[in-house]
Amino acid sequence: MCESISKERLTESADIAIDLAIGSVKANGLPFSAIILDRSGHLIGQGINQVAKHLDCTAHAEIQAIREASRTTKELSLRGTTLIASGEPCALCYMAIRMVGIEKVVVLSNRYEAQQHGFNYLWTYEYLNESLFQDIEVLTLDHERKLLPFQLAQMN
Repeated sequence: MCESISKERLTESADIAIDLAIGSVKANGLPFSAIILDRSGHLIGQGINQVAKHLDCTAHAEIQAIREASRTTKELSLRGTTLIASGEPCALCYMAIRMVGIEKVVVLSNRYEAQQHGFNYLWTYEYLNESLFQDIEVLTLDHERKLLPFQLAQMN
C-alpha cells in the first residue's frame, strides 16, 4: 500500500476538498469534489462534478481529478496515491479509482449522508463486486465541515 500521509496533512487536504465543493455549489454546481495526493502528500489533481457543464456522464469529481493528476504526472498509473472525496465515490468512480491504481480513498461524507441531503446514488453500488476493493483502502475522515457543501446545496 501507499506511504502513510499524516493525519494532519489529510485534514488540511480535506479542507481543500471541502472548499472546492463549496465553490462548486456557489457556482450552481454539485457538492462533489475530489483531490489526489501523491505519496508525499502533495496535491497533484483536483476536480468537481462537471457532468452538466460538459454534458458528459463520466465527468464526476473523481474522474476529473484523475484526469488532472494523470496530466500532472504524465502517467497513466496513479499507483500509491490517495484520493479525498467530499462525497463517497459512486460505483463508476470506484471502478476508475481501481483502474488507475489509486490505493487509498478518504471519504468525507458517505453515501448515506449524501442521500440524506438529496443526492441518492445508492443504486450504483448494486453493480459493485466486493473484490473491487481488495487493493483499495477506504476510510472515513471525520471532519467538522464535511456536510457543509451538501447543506449549502440543499438551500439552493
